[in-house]
Amino acid sequence: MLNRVAAILAVVGTTIAFAADAPNSYLSAKATWERTKDDTKYQAYAAEFAQFNNHFHLDEKDGCYSLAPGPVNLMLVITRPAKSEYAVIERVLSDVENAKAQCFKKSYGGVKTKAPPFVPFVLQMQMG
Repeated sequence: MLNRVAAILAVVGTTIAFAADAPNSYLSAKATWERTKDDTKYQAYAAEFAQFNNHFHLDEKDGCYSLAPGPVNLMLVITRPAKSEYAVIERVLSDVENAKAQCFKKSYGGVKTKAPPFVPFVLQMQMG
């Protein structure tokens, strides 16, 4: 029983460490993205994510585009919980706060995806 509790605490501690390291504002996420966007591993994962997004129509499924005029820039913060096969979009940060942005946050937040090459992984998206 004690080993089981220790294992659970280790998983929780690792998950909290990932969450603490993940950007929690649009500007800090943008800074992380700026540092990594030109890396070939970043570009390969971003291309795969675009295919995943298009296949499942994540950006279209909730009708977000029609909720407000103008563009919304998103930063998807992707982390990988300890011992998990998949990553998760932990945070969705936007450069504006309106109904469109809130809708995209709900559409993308919590989505499970392929594990990125490094975490936290910040993926930038521009929504028209």
